[in-house]
Amino acid sequence: MIEIMMVKTAGNGLQPATAKDADEYGKIKIGQPVRVALTQVKQRSLKWHKMYWGGLLQLAMDAWEPQGGLISSTEKSTLNNFADWLDAKSGNSGAIKAACNAFMDELAQRRSQRIDTPSKSIEALHRWVKAESGLYDLEMTPAGVRKVERSINFNSMDADEWQEFYKQAFGVCWRFILSRSYGSEEELQNCIDNLVEMG
Repeated sequence: MIEIMMVKTAGNGLQPATAKDADEYGKIKIGQPVRVALTQVKQRSLKWHKMYWGGLLQLAMDAWEPQGGLISSTEKSTLNNFADWLDAKSGNSGAIKAACNAFMDELAQRRSQRIDTPSKSIEALHRWVKAESGLYDLEMTPAGVRKVERSINFNSMDADEWQEFYKQAFGVCWRFILSRSYGSEEELQNCIDNLVEMG
């Protein structure tokens, strides 16, 4: 099921509200029959949708460059700390650190032969932002406790709930991604507001 936000145009047509909506709409093949259920949303909801999907997340998506690849940050940190410790114990020549880096390069190469590196997607970024923002419930599974992200359906969130989520999501995107691209949080929000104004 694809859920996108559309806007009615002057010529009685519908057009996607944001670039993300246009991408989702573009996945439907020409001639493909689809079932459409229209739900009229509050005008306020469209602005929220554009601020989040067409503004904040789109800017984060454009600025985000995946790092780490097939070796997790925990693995890197553990190996680097151990190599530093061994180097210090053996006279700090740097040879062990160099061997550690060579090992991680070989490990990444071996893993790349067995595992396809997933490409980045706005949906994955969205799920990550929700989890980092604390918008999740915990559920018990046979494998242990797992986070299940809650929906941000704009018709089901009141203004206060959405504004709190947006504030948290903005903070997450700022800390982890966008602070390297913008001089201040105010500059970032102005850019988002400009994108929303342009449509």
